Amino acid sequence: MRRLMALFSVFLLVFILTSCTEEITILDITTDSEITMANLDDYMFRDDVQYVDLRNFNDPFMSGTIDGFINIPFFDYLDFRAFDRNGVFEFDPDQIVNVREIERLFDSDKAIFLYADGCIRSGYVKDVLDYLGYERVFVLGGFYEYQGEHRIVGTGEFSFGNTFYGSYVDEETDYQYLVYGSIDVAHNIKSVRFDIIDDRGLTLRSEGYAAEINYNEQLTILENFILNQGGNWNQHYDNILHAETSGYDEIEGYELGFSENLLSLIETVIRK
Repeated sequence: MRRLMALFSVFLLVFILTSCTEEITILDITTDSEITMANLDDYMFRDDVQYVDLRNFNDPFMSGTIDGFINIPFFDYLDFRAFDRNGVFEFDPDQIVNVREIERLFDSDKAIFLYADGCIRSGYVKDVLDYLGYERVFVLGGFYEYQGEHRIVGTGEFSFGNTFYGSYVDEETDYQYLVYGSIDVAHNIKSVRFDIIDDRGLTLRSEGYAAEINYNEQLTILENFILNQGGNWNQHYDNILHAETSGYDEIEGYELGFSENLLSLIETVIRK
């Protein structure tokens, strides 16, 4: 009996040790890997993968999402900020307006998994990233196709403050002027950012941009002034038109002024 118990103890110890040392196989992700919604669960929760949901801001709340995915909305954010498609989904390098913003949002050191409601938005973003030198970008398919274990069900409800964006192109220089940010329920400006993209697709705000004016510094002064003043776009537009009496011509440190291009840009976001 003692011998039997001893043998059983040895067997149990071996079983425990082998169970504790069992390794989990990590699948390699190469440019040739086939990764879709069908096998997504085999590649979840990895530090070498960026998981991106390209649907609108409201969709994860309304319809649900997949655990671990971050929301970088195609229509609600990337359009007119990262690229200007002119309403089409056939990628052209000239559509890129802000390379630095794309590189800020998408990690080139990781594999990138993309999904939306279908494959059109994901396919376009993949084309953009492929063009910029990203090597492992995968279109998973539509959210509705996912039948795995990590689906998070939406509540069907979503409450969200308003965002705004506007763009204006100077037809003589082909420079694109951009403004975007957020407003509260009373339409007062809560955040704002201006940008100017040259005819090569480079932002004038980039560090080291060869220009006599430090556009990043000047536009930052303007943004801070607008936020400190408060109010809505209609009020700011009127104050700019009457800069001599409103004090807008005496913003400390601001030397860029209010060109016709800047006024035309602001006109795209007022009275909407």
